Amino acid sequence: MDIIKKQLRHGIFFTAIGQYAGVVSNFFISIVLSRILGPSVYGVLNIMLVLLPFFQLITSLGVGPAIVQNKELNDRDYSSLFKILFAISLVAFVLFGALGIPFALIYRNPIYYQLSWFLAPLVLLSIVSIVPVAILQKRQDFKKLNFTGLFAYIIGGILGIAAAFGGWGIYALVISNLLPSLINFIFYFYFSGLKLLKGYDRGSFTKIRSFSGYQMVFGIFNYFAGNMDNLVIGKFFGQKDLGNYGKSFQLVVYPNNMFAGVIVPVMQPVLSNFESDIDTIKKIYHRVINVLMIAGIPLSVYLFANADLIIEFLFGPKWSGAIFPFRILALTTWIHMTTSTLGAIYQARNKTKELMNIGFFEFAITAIFIVFGVFTKSINGMALMMTIHYYIIFWVSFGYLSRRVLDDKLRSYIIMIFKPLVASLIGYLSILVPQIFGLDLRSVFWQLLLNSMLFWFFTIIPLFFMGEIKNLYHLFK
Repeated sequence: MDIIKKQLRHGIFFTAIGQYAGVVSNFFISIVLSRILGPSVYGVLNIMLVLLPFFQLITSLGVGPAIVQNKELNDRDYSSLFKILFAISLVAFVLFGALGIPFALIYRNPIYYQLSWFLAPLVLLSIVSIVPVAILQKRQDFKKLNFTGLFAYIIGGILGIAAAFGGWGIYALVISNLLPSLINFIFYFYFSGLKLLKGYDRGSFTKIRSFSGYQMVFGIFNYFAGNMDNLVIGKFFGQKDLGNYGKSFQLVVYPNNMFAGVIVPVMQPVLSNFESDIDTIKKIYHRVINVLMIAGIPLSVYLFANADLIIEFLFGPKWSGAIFPFRILALTTWIHMTTSTLGAIYQARNKTKELMNIGFFEFAITAIFIVFGVFTKSINGMALMMTIHYYIIFWVSFGYLSRRVLDDKLRSYIIMIFKPLVASLIGYLSILVPQIFGLDLRSVFWQLLLNSMLFWFFTIIPLFFMGEIKNLYHLFK
């Protein structure tokens, strides 16, 4: 147990440095670009970016997690897998570039003819980075992984902002996405020490085929479950609505990057060494979920209560259409934080077949509620339907994980909700007091600052007296 705690602390420490610095830098870069470019430009790009993960999924063959999990692979296997993925990446590059033709016809915008080719290198670079990244993860070299990513994002963001001020429009966003991918690949390949040996061994893929096959199918289900709303909004509601909805969702998942984002990348590489020790994995996982709920539930309520002030302060009045979607989707922040950890547990337990099964159920539920959202004929209605759907996903996902993977009970996770929720409601009520007495600071910044101080003070104090704060400091003790 001491070994696993030490490994987790080491991984989370370096992941936190890279992740927090990266999120903060990306956040401010996004603010600057959003104020310069506006919702319509983001909407045009988002339609293409939504397809990137899909291409990455179907062409990566689930190789990354399989490499981390399999302890019998050698240098020849790594070389062979890299060459297979490189060949596939070239095909994916051409196919993604050609997608500009149907996209230009469907969305009636000729910019997609050339935009798709500018974005196609993202597909290639992400695929050829899979093996080097997996080697670094398996080696638990989180320091190199995260510092490389941070450096790449900063360089890409700076040049993207410079291009935006230079009048490059949507291509400024392309630069801010493309350059980090190129820089990351160069450094990941170098640090991984990957050796490209002559020829390739067909048996290399056979060693990971079962694990990676289920992983890939889950990834496809998960992709559509996570991106169908964007594709549908872009088609039925227009690019401006897609820009507003996409910006709302982006803000909602920022806390996931800040909290779960520093834990999830470490979980499979570390816990895979304890594949058969269910009790150890379960004990660590309970602590992780408890901490994420302590952080996530108050954040959800805080973002819900201050949605209008946050949007106006960060992005300006032109993004007013994002306020309601953001307010309602904010109630799912804690769900994103907790459910994002599920995949790592399935992988660490070598249960990717069960992961594929739950991925199908989540996909089906998502599709049903997106249809409901289309019938509302507005992004506000879509946001409401998606929020309801996320709560159902939480219940189904944790119930399935408990029964099929961890020999656990769903109520073990449900009871973790109560204390953070009570504390958050007390904090929310504290914000209402100045409004009841008619206090208006007539400044978005000062009102947001006052609300923030009141909310977090009257949320943290109850959490402290309920004994929850100490869990944040004793996660691995």
